[in-house]
Amino acid sequence: MSESSHHFLIIGVGSIGERHLRNFLRVDSVRCSIAETNADTRRKIAGDYPVEADYADYRDADLASFDGVVICIPAHVHVPVATDIVRAGTHVLTEKPLSTTLEGIDELKRLRDEKGVVVSVAFPQRSNETLRELKRYVDAGNLGRVRLVNWFSGQYWPDKRKDYPPQYAQSRFTGGGVIQDHMVHFVNVVEWLFGPTDAVCAAQWNLGLDDIETEDTGFLTMRMAGGQFAHLGTCLCQADDEYRFKVVAEHGVVQMISLVEPMEIHDVRTGATTRGDAPTTDRDDIFVEQAKHFIRCIEGRDQPRCTVEEAEQTLRTILAAHRSSDEQGQFVEIGQV
Repeated sequence: MSESSHHFLIIGVGSIGERHLRNFLRVDSVRCSIAETNADTRRKIAGDYPVEADYADYRDADLASFDGVVICIPAHVHVPVATDIVRAGTHVLTEKPLSTTLEGIDELKRLRDEKGVVVSVAFPQRSNETLRELKRYVDAGNLGRVRLVNWFSGQYWPDKRKDYPPQYAQSRFTGGGVIQDHMVHFVNVVEWLFGPTDAVCAAQWNLGLDDIETEDTGFLTMRMAGGQFAHLGTCLCQADDEYRFKVVAEHGVVQMISLVEPMEIHDVRTGATTRGDAPTTDRDDIFVEQAKHFIRCIEGRDQPRCTVEEAEQTLRTILAAHRSSDEQGQFVEIGQV
């Protein structure tokens, strides 16, 4: 089958679900249906987009009739809903984080293998051409030994989220909190680039967003199995947008000041500074590539860019970070959660 002959069900069409719907529909002739419990949202999205069908409950749909299902509902139900879909023999792309607990993940993996279906976790930065170029650069050994990663992002979240404040953000259990909702992207990228985390220490606070109950600002330090360290920070209550990513290594420094522009590479051996070859893009283009890649996976032409196992590793890092932040920022071994 070609990329243009698939029918997908999008479960949950709030902010991120609408983005997935919009960008799946940018793939030629792909058809989409939606499932949304909020009647007003369901009617609006069904009126704004050419959806095939709309359901109040995903269980009202014939799950086996879809080529794939995209899960865009609060994180604590990702695993049970994905398990329902896999049990029907249908491929799954689920939003991040994989969950907020480890419960049910082993059963999801068992069923995935038994049914022979694709289960991919939507960390869109793995479809970011600049970061994919950086991974190739790191894997080729061009930087030598990586020593330190620094990553910081800042934004004023109420201006970025159309349905702010989202209900899930009121509790860590449902996926709220700056570390597991926002910084999780960076944790996953660092582990993708440099391998699993051994231990983490973290601190997080609510400094400025009084209309959410969870933390809006946080920092964490990751000690990687390969000896590297990564220091990550995110603030959701600063007035200006900010993004900084720097990899400090034996042979030089790589830095980015945007997720959608080429990286800058400084080689200490030659003194030369060059730019990467990845084309300038935008966030929606990354989601279109993620959709196309999921289609290639369900056709057997590719493998998931983030597997359940990799997403579980990131979840364990996040859970350790929560424990650390609740215990005065002490280092917590990943194996302790």
